[in-house]
Amino acid sequence: MAEPLTEALTALEQANRRQASAELQQQILDLRIRAGRDRPAQPPAPPTAPGVNRTAQDRGAIPEIPRRELGAQRLCDAIHGSGAAIVRGLIDSEQAGQLRTLIDRVVAAREHPESAPPREEDAAWYLRSKEVSGAPARFFANPDEPVSASSSIWAADSPRVACELLELYAALGLPALLAEYFGEPARLSVKKWVLRKVAPDNAAQAGWHQDGRFLGETIQTVNMWLALSDCGGAAPAPGLDLVLDGRREIYPTGTAGAIFDWTVGPELVAKVAADCGGVVQPRFAAGDALFFDHYNLHRTAFAPHHTAVRYAIESWFFAASTAPLKQQPILL
Repeated sequence: MAEPLTEALTALEQANRRQASAELQQQILDLRIRAGRDRPAQPPAPPTAPGVNRTAQDRGAIPEIPRRELGAQRLCDAIHGSGAAIVRGLIDSEQAGQLRTLIDRVVAAREHPESAPPREEDAAWYLRSKEVSGAPARFFANPDEPVSASSSIWAADSPRVACELLELYAALGLPALLAEYFGEPARLSVKKWVLRKVAPDNAAQAGWHQDGRFLGETIQTVNMWLALSDCGGAAPAPGLDLVLDGRREIYPTGTAGAIFDWTVGPELVAKVAADCGGVVQPRFAAGDALFFDHYNLHRTAFAPHHTAVRYAIESWFFAASTAPLKQQPILL
Protein backbone atom coordinates (compact mmCIF):
# COMPACT_ATOMS: atom_id res chain seq x y z
CA MET A 1 0.00 0.00 0.00
CA ALA A 2 1.28 3.47 -0.88
CA GLU A 3 2.77 5.44 2.00
CA PRO A 4 0.09 8.22 2.01
CA LEU A 5 -2.65 5.58 2.28
CA THR A 6 -0.77 3.83 5.08
CA GLU A 7 -0.42 7.06 7.00
CA ALA A 8 -4.08 7.96 6.47
CA LEU A 9 -5.25 4.54 7.62
CA THR A 10 -3.04 4.63 10.72
CA ALA A 11 -4.35 8.08 11.66
CA LEU A 12 -7.99 7.03 11.21
CA GLU A 13 -7.57 3.86 13.29
CA GLN A 14 -5.79 5.70 16.08
CA ALA A 15 -8.57 8.30 16.17
CA ASN A 16 -11.24 5.59 16.28
CA ARG A 17 -9.49 3.88 19.21
CA ARG A 18 -9.45 7.16 21.12
CA GLN A 19 -13.10 7.91 20.38
CA ALA A 20 -15.19 5.41 18.39
CA SER A 21 -17.09 7.07 15.59
CA ALA A 22 -19.44 5.86 12.85
CA GLU A 23 -17.79 8.25 10.40
CA LEU A 24 -14.30 6.99 11.19
CA GLN A 25 -15.36 3.33 10.98
CA GLN A 26 -16.84 3.91 7.53
CA GLN A 27 -13.73 5.77 6.34
CA ILE A 28 -11.43 3.01 7.62
CA LEU A 29 -13.38 0.33 5.79
CA ASP A 30 -13.64 2.38 2.58
CA LEU A 31 -9.88 2.96 2.58
CA ARG A 32 -9.09 -0.72 3.19
CA ILE A 33 -11.36 -1.75 0.30
CA ARG A 34 -9.70 0.75 -2.05
CA ALA A 35 -6.25 -0.37 -0.93
CA GLY A 36 -7.24 -4.02 -1.36
CA ARG A 37 -7.48 -3.57 -5.11
CA ASP A 38 -3.73 -2.95 -5.38
CA ARG A 39 -1.68 -5.87 -6.69
CA PRO A 40 1.79 -6.52 -5.24
CA ALA A 41 4.73 -6.09 -7.59
CA GLN A 42 6.36 -9.38 -6.60
CA PRO A 43 5.09 -12.70 -8.03
CA PRO A 44 3.42 -15.09 -5.58
CA ALA A 45 5.28 -17.84 -3.77
CA PRO A 46 4.46 -21.48 -4.60
CA PRO A 47 1.25 -22.67 -2.91
CA THR A 48 3.06 -25.44 -1.02
CA ALA A 49 5.75 -24.36 1.43
CA PRO A 50 9.01 -26.37 1.52
CA GLY A 51 8.95 -29.39 3.76
CA VAL A 52 5.22 -30.12 3.53
CA ASN A 53 4.50 -33.83 3.89
CA ARG A 54 1.34 -34.44 1.88
CA THR A 55 1.00 -38.04 3.08
CA ALA A 56 1.16 -37.26 6.79
CA GLN A 57 -2.37 -37.44 8.15
CA ASP A 58 -3.91 -39.09 11.17
CA ARG A 59 -6.79 -41.15 9.88
CA GLY A 60 -10.05 -40.12 11.48
CA ALA A 61 -8.89 -36.83 13.02
CA ILE A 62 -8.17 -33.28 11.93
CA PRO A 63 -4.72 -32.17 13.12
CA GLU A 64 -4.88 -29.84 16.12
CA ILE A 65 -2.31 -27.09 16.56
CA PRO A 66 -1.85 -25.50 20.00
CA ARG A 67 -2.43 -21.78 19.80
CA ARG A 68 1.11 -20.98 20.97
CA GLU A 69 2.50 -23.20 18.17
CA LEU A 70 0.38 -21.80 15.35
CA GLY A 71 2.76 -20.88 12.55
CA ALA A 72 2.82 -20.89 8.78
CA GLN A 73 4.67 -24.20 8.45
CA ARG A 74 2.46 -26.07 10.93
CA LEU A 75 -0.66 -24.69 9.29
CA CYS A 76 0.54 -25.58 5.80
CA ASP A 77 1.52 -29.10 6.87
CA ALA A 78 -1.96 -29.72 8.28
CA ILE A 79 -3.95 -28.22 5.39
CA HIS A 80 -1.88 -29.92 2.69
CA GLY A 81 -1.72 -33.19 4.62
CA SER A 82 -5.30 -33.57 5.89
CA GLY A 83 -7.24 -30.69 4.38
CA ALA A 84 -7.75 -28.71 7.60
CA ALA A 85 -6.40 -27.75 11.02
CA ILE A 86 -8.06 -26.92 14.34
CA VAL A 87 -6.75 -24.36 16.83
CA ARG A 88 -8.52 -24.70 20.18
CA GLY A 89 -9.17 -21.51 22.11
CA LEU A 90 -7.90 -19.11 19.48
CA ILE A 91 -9.99 -16.54 21.33
CA ASP A 92 -11.40 -16.93 24.85
CA SER A 93 -15.03 -17.52 25.77
CA GLU A 94 -15.52 -13.90 26.85
CA GLN A 95 -14.36 -12.61 23.47
CA ALA A 96 -16.62 -15.13 21.73
CA GLY A 97 -19.58 -13.89 23.77
CA GLN A 98 -18.83 -10.29 22.86
CA LEU A 99 -18.75 -11.20 19.16
CA ARG A 100 -22.10 -13.01 19.45
CA THR A 101 -23.57 -9.83 20.93
CA LEU A 102 -22.16 -7.79 18.05
CA ILE A 103 -23.67 -10.16 15.49
CA ASP A 104 -27.09 -9.90 17.17
CA ARG A 105 -26.76 -6.11 17.05
CA VAL A 106 -25.96 -6.14 13.33
CA VAL A 107 -28.86 -8.49 12.57
CA ALA A 108 -31.21 -6.20 14.49
CA ALA A 109 -29.93 -3.14 12.63
CA ARG A 110 -30.61 -4.83 9.30
CA GLU A 111 -33.90 -6.56 10.04
CA HIS A 112 -35.51 -4.05 12.42
CA PRO A 113 -33.99 -0.64 11.67
CA GLU A 114 -37.00 1.12 13.19
CA SER A 115 -36.14 -0.26 16.65
CA ALA A 116 -32.37 -0.50 16.17
CA PRO A 117 -31.13 2.52 14.20
CA PRO A 118 -28.23 1.41 11.97
CA ARG A 119 -26.24 4.57 12.57
CA GLU A 120 -25.31 5.86 16.00
CA GLU A 121 -22.74 8.45 16.96
CA ASP A 122 -20.17 5.82 17.95
CA ALA A 123 -21.08 2.94 15.61
CA ALA A 124 -21.99 2.21 11.98
CA TRP A 125 -23.85 -1.03 12.59
CA TYR A 126 -25.30 -1.86 9.18
CA LEU A 127 -24.25 0.45 6.37
CA ARG A 128 -23.27 -0.36 2.80
CA SER A 129 -19.96 1.18 1.78
CA LYS A 130 -19.90 3.16 -1.45
CA GLU A 131 -16.83 1.08 -2.30
CA VAL A 132 -18.88 -2.15 -2.33
CA SER A 133 -20.68 -3.28 -5.47
CA GLY A 134 -23.56 -5.74 -5.72
CA ALA A 135 -26.78 -6.21 -3.83
CA PRO A 136 -26.80 -6.56 -0.03
CA ALA A 137 -26.08 -10.13 0.99
CA ARG A 138 -29.07 -12.07 2.31
CA PHE A 139 -28.33 -15.72 3.04
CA PHE A 140 -30.79 -18.48 3.98
CA ALA A 141 -33.87 -16.34 3.43
CA ASN A 142 -36.39 -15.37 0.81
CA PRO A 143 -35.32 -11.87 -0.26
CA ASP A 144 -38.93 -10.72 0.13
CA GLU A 145 -39.20 -11.95 3.72
CA PRO A 146 -37.45 -10.74 6.88
CA VAL A 147 -34.80 -12.97 8.42
CA SER A 148 -35.74 -14.25 11.86
CA ALA A 149 -33.70 -16.97 13.54
CA SER A 150 -31.11 -17.37 10.79
CA SER A 151 -29.04 -14.67 9.22
CA SER A 152 -25.66 -14.35 7.55
CA ILE A 153 -24.31 -10.91 6.75
CA TRP A 154 -21.19 -9.62 5.05
CA ALA A 155 -18.88 -8.28 7.75
CA ALA A 156 -18.10 -5.37 5.41
CA ASP A 157 -21.75 -4.30 5.70
CA SER A 158 -21.10 -3.47 9.36
CA PRO A 159 -18.18 -1.01 9.56
CA ARG A 160 -18.33 -1.20 13.37
CA VAL A 161 -17.87 -4.97 13.45
CA ALA A 162 -15.40 -4.99 10.53
CA CYS A 163 -13.14 -2.60 12.45
CA GLU A 164 -13.46 -4.70 15.62
CA LEU A 165 -12.48 -7.83 13.71
CA LEU A 166 -9.53 -6.20 11.96
CA GLU A 167 -8.21 -5.15 15.36
CA LEU A 168 -8.70 -8.71 16.62
CA TYR A 169 -6.92 -10.24 13.63
CA ALA A 170 -3.97 -7.90 14.17
CA ALA A 171 -3.82 -8.85 17.87
CA LEU A 172 -3.82 -12.54 16.90
CA GLY A 173 -0.92 -11.97 14.51
CA LEU A 174 -2.85 -13.14 11.45
CA PRO A 175 -1.41 -10.62 8.96
CA ALA A 176 2.16 -11.77 9.63
CA LEU A 177 1.18 -15.47 9.79
CA LEU A 178 -0.64 -15.33 6.45
CA ALA A 179 2.06 -13.25 4.77
CA GLU A 180 4.54 -16.01 5.65
CA TYR A 181 2.08 -18.72 4.56
CA PHE A 182 1.43 -17.08 1.17
CA GLY A 183 4.85 -15.54 0.66
CA GLU A 184 3.13 -12.16 0.21
CA PRO A 185 0.52 -10.00 1.97
CA ALA A 186 -2.99 -11.35 2.46
CA ARG A 187 -6.36 -9.89 1.57
CA LEU A 188 -9.81 -10.40 3.04
CA SER A 189 -12.88 -10.25 0.82
CA VAL A 190 -16.21 -8.44 0.92
CA LYS A 191 -18.11 -11.49 -0.32
CA LYS A 192 -16.26 -14.15 1.68
CA TRP A 193 -16.10 -12.47 5.09
CA VAL A 194 -19.34 -13.43 6.77
CA LEU A 195 -21.04 -13.08 10.15
CA ARG A 196 -23.19 -16.16 10.69
CA LYS A 197 -26.15 -16.78 12.98
CA VAL A 198 -27.60 -20.06 11.76
CA ALA A 199 -30.60 -21.95 13.08
CA PRO A 200 -30.66 -25.71 12.42
CA ASP A 201 -32.71 -26.95 9.49
CA ASN A 202 -32.94 -30.68 9.95
CA ALA A 203 -35.46 -31.04 7.15
CA ALA A 204 -32.96 -30.04 4.48
CA GLN A 205 -29.71 -31.83 3.69
CA ALA A 206 -26.79 -29.49 3.13
CA GLY A 207 -24.72 -29.95 -0.02
CA TRP A 208 -21.11 -31.10 -0.09
CA HIS A 209 -18.97 -28.49 -1.83
CA GLN A 210 -15.51 -27.05 -2.36
CA ASP A 211 -15.05 -23.29 -2.53
CA GLY A 212 -12.51 -23.74 -5.28
CA ARG A 213 -15.42 -24.65 -7.55
CA PHE A 214 -16.59 -21.02 -7.23
CA LEU A 215 -13.34 -19.18 -6.57
CA GLY A 216 -11.06 -20.97 -9.03
CA GLU A 217 -7.93 -23.09 -8.58
CA THR A 218 -5.22 -20.60 -9.56
CA ILE A 219 -5.39 -18.90 -6.17
CA GLN A 220 -3.97 -19.27 -2.69
CA THR A 221 -6.40 -19.16 0.22
CA VAL A 222 -6.89 -19.83 3.89
CA ASN A 223 -10.33 -19.81 5.47
CA MET A 224 -10.63 -19.23 9.22
CA TRP A 225 -13.99 -20.54 10.47
CA LEU A 226 -14.29 -19.21 14.02
CA ALA A 227 -16.90 -20.89 16.21
CA LEU A 228 -18.64 -18.49 18.59
CA SER A 229 -20.91 -21.09 20.20
CA ASP A 230 -20.65 -24.74 21.19
CA CYS A 231 -21.39 -26.66 18.00
CA GLY A 232 -20.70 -29.86 16.09
CA GLY A 233 -20.61 -33.46 17.27
CA ALA A 234 -23.14 -34.03 20.07
CA ALA A 235 -23.62 -30.28 20.67
CA PRO A 236 -27.12 -28.85 20.18
CA ALA A 237 -25.97 -26.52 17.39
CA PRO A 238 -24.84 -27.78 13.96
CA GLY A 239 -21.17 -27.78 13.06
CA LEU A 240 -19.44 -28.91 9.88
CA ASP A 241 -18.89 -32.25 8.18
CA LEU A 242 -15.47 -32.46 6.50
CA VAL A 243 -13.64 -35.04 4.40
CA LEU A 244 -10.07 -35.66 5.56
CA ASP A 245 -8.47 -35.18 2.18
CA GLY A 246 -5.01 -33.79 1.50
CA ARG A 247 -5.27 -34.16 -2.26
CA ARG A 248 -5.25 -30.86 -4.15
CA GLU A 249 -8.13 -31.66 -6.46
CA ILE A 250 -11.47 -30.08 -7.34
CA TYR A 251 -14.06 -32.82 -7.80
CA PRO A 252 -16.87 -32.92 -10.38
CA THR A 253 -20.22 -31.46 -9.33
CA GLY A 254 -23.77 -32.23 -10.36
CA THR A 255 -23.08 -35.98 -10.69
CA ALA A 256 -23.08 -39.13 -8.53
CA GLY A 257 -26.43 -38.36 -6.89
CA ALA A 258 -25.78 -34.63 -6.35
CA ILE A 259 -28.79 -32.59 -5.25
CA PHE A 260 -27.67 -29.46 -7.07
CA ASP A 261 -25.37 -28.75 -10.01
CA TRP A 262 -22.88 -27.00 -7.68
CA THR A 263 -22.61 -29.82 -5.11
CA VAL A 264 -20.46 -32.94 -5.08
CA GLY A 265 -22.63 -36.05 -5.15
CA PRO A 266 -22.80 -38.31 -2.07
CA GLU A 267 -21.57 -41.33 -4.02
CA LEU A 268 -18.40 -39.49 -5.01
CA VAL A 269 -17.99 -38.10 -1.48
CA ALA A 270 -18.16 -41.64 -0.08
CA LYS A 271 -15.50 -42.83 -2.53
CA VAL A 272 -13.17 -39.91 -1.78
CA ALA A 273 -13.65 -40.40 1.96
CA ALA A 274 -12.88 -44.12 1.69
CA ASP A 275 -9.71 -43.38 -0.28
CA CYS A 276 -8.53 -40.70 2.14
CA GLY A 277 -9.15 -40.23 5.85
CA GLY A 278 -12.92 -40.51 6.12
CA VAL A 279 -15.57 -37.99 7.15
CA VAL A 280 -15.33 -36.14 10.46
CA GLN A 281 -17.70 -33.84 12.37
CA PRO A 282 -15.54 -32.06 14.95
CA ARG A 283 -16.98 -30.57 18.09
CA PHE A 284 -16.12 -26.94 18.67
CA ALA A 285 -16.27 -24.81 21.79
CA ALA A 286 -16.83 -21.08 21.50
CA GLY A 287 -13.49 -19.59 20.48
CA ASP A 288 -12.14 -22.63 18.59
CA ALA A 289 -11.02 -22.03 15.00
CA LEU A 290 -10.99 -24.31 11.97
CA PHE A 291 -8.59 -23.50 9.13
CA PHE A 292 -8.87 -24.91 5.61
CA ASP A 293 -8.56 -23.79 2.00
CA HIS A 294 -10.55 -23.86 -1.25
CA TYR A 295 -9.84 -27.56 -1.88
CA ASN A 296 -11.59 -28.70 1.31
CA LEU A 297 -14.72 -30.81 0.76
CA HIS A 298 -17.30 -29.96 3.44
CA ARG A 299 -20.91 -29.17 4.26
CA THR A 300 -23.02 -27.85 7.14
CA ALA A 301 -23.87 -30.75 9.46
CA PHE A 302 -27.46 -31.70 10.19
CA ALA A 303 -28.96 -34.10 12.75
CA PRO A 304 -32.20 -34.54 14.74
CA HIS A 305 -30.55 -33.36 17.97
CA HIS A 306 -29.74 -29.93 16.53
CA THR A 307 -32.00 -27.43 18.26
CA ALA A 308 -29.75 -24.41 18.93
CA VAL A 309 -28.56 -21.47 16.86
CA ARG A 310 -24.91 -21.53 15.80
CA TYR A 311 -22.83 -18.38 15.76
CA ALA A 312 -19.63 -18.23 13.71
CA ILE A 313 -17.48 -15.89 11.66
CA GLU A 314 -16.06 -17.07 8.36
CA SER A 315 -13.02 -15.17 7.07
CA TRP A 316 -11.53 -16.12 3.72
CA PHE A 317 -8.00 -14.81 3.20
CA PHE A 318 -6.38 -14.64 -0.24
CA ALA A 319 -2.80 -14.12 -1.36
CA ALA A 320 -2.91 -10.51 -2.58
CA SER A 321 -1.67 -11.25 -6.11
CA THR A 322 -4.30 -13.94 -6.73
CA ALA A 323 -7.28 -12.45 -4.87
CA PRO A 324 -10.24 -12.51 -7.31
CA LEU A 325 -11.34 -8.93 -7.97
CA LYS A 326 -14.97 -10.06 -8.18
CA GLN A 327 -14.72 -11.09 -4.51
CA GLN A 328 -13.78 -7.44 -3.75
CA PRO A 329 -10.48 -7.75 -1.82
CA ILE A 330 -9.94 -5.86 1.44
CA LEU A 331 -6.57 -4.89 2.86
CA LEU A 332 -5.84 -7.01 5.94
